[in-house]
Formats: sequence, structure tokens, C-alpha cells
Amino acid sequence: MKLCLVCNFQTAEDQDVCPRDGSSMVTVGDDPLLGMVVEGRYKIQSVIGQGSAGTVYKAVQELIGREVAIKVLHDYLVSDDEFIKRFRQEAKASSRLSHPNIITIYDFGVIPQGNRPYIAMDLLLGTPLSDLLAQEERLTVDEAIPIFVQVCSALGEAHRQGVVHRDVKPENIVLVERSGQKLFPIVVDFGIARIVEESDAAKITRTGTVCGSPTYMSPEQCTSSKVDNRSDIYSLGVVIYETLTGDVPFHSEELVRVMAMHLSDPPTPLNQVRPGLRFPDALEEVVYRALAKSPDQRYQTMEEFAEALEASVKEPEKPKVKPAPTPQSSVQDIEPGPLAQDEALHPKRSTSQDTGLPNRPSTRDLASRALEELQHRGPDENPQPGSSDPSPMEQQIAAMRAQMKSDQYDSQRTTGLQASSFKKGRSMAGPGKVVPFLVGLAALGVLAYLLTTLGGVNIPAKIGETVKGNSKTYDDADKLIKEGKLADAVHILEGLDLTPQQQDTLDKCYLSMAKWYQKSGELEKAVENLKNVDPDSPSGKEAKELLKKLEKDPDKQDKKPPRRRRRSR
Repeated sequence: MKLCLVCNFQTAEDQDVCPRDGSSMVTVGDDPLLGMVVEGRYKIQSVIGQGSAGTVYKAVQELIGREVAIKVLHDYLVSDDEFIKRFRQEAKASSRLSHPNIITIYDFGVIPQGNRPYIAMDLLLGTPLSDLLAQEERLTVDEAIPIFVQVCSALGEAHRQGVVHRDVKPENIVLVERSGQKLFPIVVDFGIARIVEESDAAKITRTGTVCGSPTYMSPEQCTSSKVDNRSDIYSLGVVIYETLTGDVPFHSEELVRVMAMHLSDPPTPLNQVRPGLRFPDALEEVVYRALAKSPDQRYQTMEEFAEALEASVKEPEKPKVKPAPTPQSSVQDIEPGPLAQDEALHPKRSTSQDTGLPNRPSTRDLASRALEELQHRGPDENPQPGSSDPSPMEQQIAAMRAQMKSDQYDSQRTTGLQASSFKKGRSMAGPGKVVPFLVGLAALGVLAYLLTTLGGVNIPAKIGETVKGNSKTYDDADKLIKEGKLADAVHILEGLDLTPQQQDTLDKCYLSMAKWYQKSGELEKAVENLKNVDPDSPSGKEAKELLKKLEKDPDKQDKKPPRRRRRSR
């Protein structure tokens, strides 16, 4: 049987050159180990595969019935004492390694027949990465990166134990299903690993011998220079490159040419290997750094390499915006205060016999009706920005304002009569007629204050009027809205940087004020407020329709005389 020591190709035909890579084929005899019980413990059943250093068999540990894999050195290498030492070194080095992604070593020794060393290890029921790539050509980033982060962890543990693998390649990464992961990597075959010790005299060297597979070798391996853990970083970079793109960074039919390319040629960047195949720029930079010619320019540890791989494929986190608190309002029941209940403050009004004017409801009567209406209002009836129809309470307030206007007229007529009587020497309107009116007017002011501050009723003064000294915060504006002071709230909101939700509140205020202006007959101000509403806001559609209605036929709108009197504060 012929065997290629480079690619492990084997054939029964008599040929001296490997058809795959052109390497020289060596002759290996018929296998006498099949069926043998090694040292009375392991019965060899079949051949699993062959490598450059030995053959791997499936065996059974007879004492406990456990299936194991046994690696036996090729018989044509037995005469090489140096290689036998390296084989024993592999067993000792590998047996010290304990990591979930490193194959477990159970035992090692020497087969008496032929004096051939062996290693008994865990039997893996999986697929080498090389076989998977032959089937799938390449893996996705989501599939590949978790695999290689774990390989970095395994090799990092070996490096901490002073062991350099020196032959990292897809064939030595076996993928099994374990721990809920379908592609769980196990690093195998530390067959040419060497303990890195401080004393050069203690090292076992092979001067002029190239160790490893040329396609995955580091530049320092190609020149037989001193090798450390950064050599494994380079080799793993080649494996990652091939896994992602389906191509190795350096390829030639001549192995010497491949080694020369490792020494001098820069690798093609990942995103330029195949048209339409795109990778994150950060990942491209990570792999490119791992393939640096100088070990000093690569990642210095496997831990650093793994962190860079993970970071290169993570999406940046989007900043979380905390939503603004939703304004909430409540209406409390209001009992008539002492001023509203005091009979002395509400004397009976003059009749037509005193002033010559028809009788009207007294201020106390209007106040009592307003308070009674307010007490019967529920929380759901609290006026909100954007309400369309006037509530009964608003109608009462409008009636009160009309009464106040009539009182003004009364006062002017009474004053005129008093002046006329004074000139004629008559005293028709003395202090006894004026004082009741002033007391009633004061009571009405107190009532208006109670309604606006305690009941949340919106009694606009001049809509454009603002109060000096307002705190310019959204909470203050929200409080004013709850009190029905929309103009003051708008004045504050217009000076703030608002969230989208707060901007919707401002648009509702604009819409409410526009409706109030429309009902008051001040259409220009109504249009001005409607134009301030954002057309894309929840209030935008209603504002747009009302604006279109006002601009199309303003003469048909309900016009009321403008309210000129300021409300009491």
C-alpha cells in the first residue's frame, strides 16, 4: 500500500507520486495490528484513518468495554529514534491538557511487537472540518465564528501549558454534536507538538526539518525558525480564511512556491476573494492581522484573537430612548367655598324700578349653578386639548361672561344716572346702590379663580396672553394644561426641546385654542393656531380639515364678539 505523507492519500496501486499534490508516496505494508490486543487492554478492530505520523484505529478497552481511538506510529518511522521521542512527547504534552475542546488522552505506551508507540484517546464520532468544507465549500459567518472562538480557547489553554500545536489545519478540527451544539469543535492530533521550555538544551529539535502542512504553515515554520504560540495564530488565520471564502490565501501546485508565498506575498482581502461575497470590514481586518508575516504584528495571544473575532461580528447596540411620562389629569370634587355661601356677599340685585333695566339672574345664582354643574362633572368630562364641542360647563362660563359684560353696561348707566341726578340736585343712586354691585363683582372674581385653579376649567383671557415668571419645564406646562391655561402652557412648550409625545401635546393645545378662537369669531387667530399644528401629528388631520373649512368659507363660521375682559388671576 502506498501513502502520501502530506495529504494522507493512500492507494493499493504501485505509484511513487501522489496524484493530489505531487509529493512522494511511501510504501506501507499490510496491517498486522488488526485484531491484536495491545498490552492486554485494547483490542484493535478497524482503521479510522492515517496521518503523516501514524495510523488511527478503532479499539475497545476490554476491561470496561469502552470504545477508544488508538494512534500508532508508522512502522517505517520506528527506526527513527528522534521521531519516537517526539511521539512520546506528544503523549505527555497532550495528557496534561484538560479542556472541553481538546481531545482527551486516556493512556499511552509501546506495542511490544515492533516496538511501536501508541496513544489511546477519546473516540470522536464527528466530521473533520476538512470533510465539511469539501461538502459545503464554505461556512457562513454565523456558523464559523462560534467554532473558531472555541478553537482559540482550546489552543489558548495548550499555550498556557507550554504546548504549541504546530499543525493547525481543518483535518485536526473535528466537529461533533455536543452540549446542544451541532458544530462543536474538538482540536486533535498534537502529534508534532513540542514543549516550549526555557532551556534550549532541553528541547528536542530536528534541525532542517519542516514540521506541519505547507498550506497552513506560518512563515517562521517555513524557514525552520523558532516557533511559539503566535505560529498557531497564523495557521488558524489560514483555516478561518479558507472556511469563510472556500479558498486558501496561498495556493500553488508546487509546495516550495506555497512556502515562498507565506514568506512574501500579502493575502487577498476577504471581500475581494469572490464577487458578491461580503464580510464585515472589522472581520476582514481581524483575519488580515492574524496573517501578518511578522509574529510581532499578529495578535499575541489566542484570547486576544478570540475577543477580536467576537467583536468584529457584533452589531452596535442602539441607544435606548426613555419615553416621556404620559400626562395624567384628574378632576377633584369642589365644594362651594365660604365666599360663595356667605349671604352677606350676595345682596339682592336692583330691579327695574331702581335702574329702569329688566331683571336678570343674580351673581350668586349664576355662581351656584356653575358650582353645581362642576360637582356633577366626572373625570371623563375633564376638558382636554382638542375637544370639539363646548361642554355644559363652558356654556355656563360663557353665560357668566355675558353677565359680566352686562354688569359693565349697568355700571356705566348707573354712573351716568348718578351724574345726571347730581347735576339736577337729585340723589337717585347713592352708595347704597353701588356697593352691592362691587361686592357681587368681587364674588364673581373669586368664583372664577376657584373654577380655574381647582376645577381645571379653561376660561381663556386673551389667548395670546402669557404669565410672567413661568418655570420653563414640561412639568409646569403640563400643570397649566390641567388647569386649563392653554396659552400659558403653549408659551412654555414653544421654548422647550420636546419629545415626539410632548410635541403631540403642544399640537393638541394649538387645536383647542383654534377652536376657541373660531367660536369667539377671531378667525385669523384660529387660522394662525391651526397652521402651527404638525400635519403628521395625531391632531394634524383634524386641524387640516378645520383649516380648510375656515379658509374656504370663513363668512359662514359661527362668529362671536371677541372677549375683551381679562380673567381674574
